[in-house]
Amino acid sequence: MNNKEDMKEKNLKQIGIIVVLIILLALIGYAIFPNQEELPNNISTENTQTNIVNNIYTNVSINDIPEYSGQIVIDINNNVPYFEDTDITTENFEYYSQLDEFERAGVAFANICKHTMPPEGTERGSLSYKPTGWVQYLYGENNRYHLYERCHLIAWQLGNENNNRQNLITGTVQMNDAMVEYENIVANWIKQKNEQGKDYHVLYRVTPIYDGENELATGVEIEAKSVEEDGVSFNKFIYNVQDNFEIDYRTGEAKLLE
Repeated sequence: MNNKEDMKEKNLKQIGIIVVLIILLALIGYAIFPNQEELPNNISTENTQTNIVNNIYTNVSINDIPEYSGQIVIDINNNVPYFEDTDITTENFEYYSQLDEFERAGVAFANICKHTMPPEGTERGSLSYKPTGWVQYLYGENNRYHLYERCHLIAWQLGNENNNRQNLITGTVQMNDAMVEYENIVANWIKQKNEQGKDYHVLYRVTPIYDGENELATGVEIEAKSVEEDGVSFNKFIYNVQDNFEIDYRTGEAKLLE
């Protein structure tokens, strides 16, 4: 065999080795970094501890919500949550809907327990994201009062999710205060069971309800059900309203009534 043939054979071997290496690297890369669309539940690669899903079903629409008549919290479905048998689990999870075409947050669903809650001593960070409808209104002497707050769908004290845009909507101070009441019911029940040495869970789903393309939610439905034993169960709708204010839900702009 002459030198040219030796060289040709050597080059072919090198090319073959390179091709094999490329194929191996491609297979390894696919295994480690699969296409996000093919991940189970569309898990976000930015936060692998929180599942971000395209759609979480909801049982309530704007047509099911009566006009606000002065009562900020009302019962939905006779105060019975819509959870199905297939939802019942002792596995920890947090699901947050992708923002819709109008950049609005959707349904948030979690199985709250001590593992989803922030560790003791954790301080909540500041919030910078401005959800849709964020047109802040300051009023009172020296503008000491504000109309809107960034409302977590799954409260920080329950899910340890703070400046997560899939978990934030614009809500009035009154709506946020009403939400906190029910968030505390869940948090306190979990803490009480933990003190008894029981690692218990509460299914918790919050659904912001929008009218058409409005930037501001009409309100939120909050459902909760304790898993291991009876103790927590409710299904409430909280209106996104504020006394003495007229709110344009299309934009979030508001007017203080004299």
